[in-house]
Amino acid sequence: MTRSAASASLVLVASMALVLAGCTPDPSGDNPEPPAPEESEPQQPADGLGDTACVVGTWQLVVPDYRLQSEAYLLGLGVPITEFDMTGSQILRITQDGLLDVQTDLTTSGVIVAGDSIVPISVTTVESASAEWGWDATDSTGGLLEVALWEVLETNTSGAGTEGLEVPPPRFDGENATLLVDCDAETMLLQGGGPLSALFERQ
Repeated sequence: MTRSAASASLVLVASMALVLAGCTPDPSGDNPEPPAPEESEPQQPADGLGDTACVVGTWQLVVPDYRLQSEAYLLGLGVPITEFDMTGSQILRITQDGLLDVQTDLTTSGVIVAGDSIVPISVTTVESASAEWGWDATDSTGGLLEVALWEVLETNTSGAGTEGLEVPPPRFDGENATLLVDCDAETMLLQGGGPLSALFERQ
């Protein structure tokens, strides 16, 4: 790989790490947190208890929506990417007894153009993960989903033209991870500390 091509890949590594971990709260506090309810703190949620009718169930990531957000964010950062695409699926299973199960099979692709260098990339992540979750429905804008004990059970990342590039899928881990939730009978929107939100449809 030429020096300019390597530089293009490094730009993409840094940018995609920000974008595709969009639901992951940043434990370092460097990224801005989503707005919190005024002068109030959420009650400590109890795993799997409370008003959970909205979130309990099986959900599928709306990949076209997430792809559009990701592409717009990368272009906004000045990343010289074209032909950006994202295909595959991510399935969330949230059970009444406090289990969060995540099955991911996502492929991200595009072409980085830096000077005379053209670097096509295509990365597929197949991952199985689980966690425990808690719920607080006191927030007036929706609810708060607390994720704990995140564990990646199996993961495999492969791709062409990446040479060490890791493009993580939307994840829900992080120390003291809390996600803002807005959901109804058919859709659920999750927002953590990252730049993107993740829209899911009930299965």
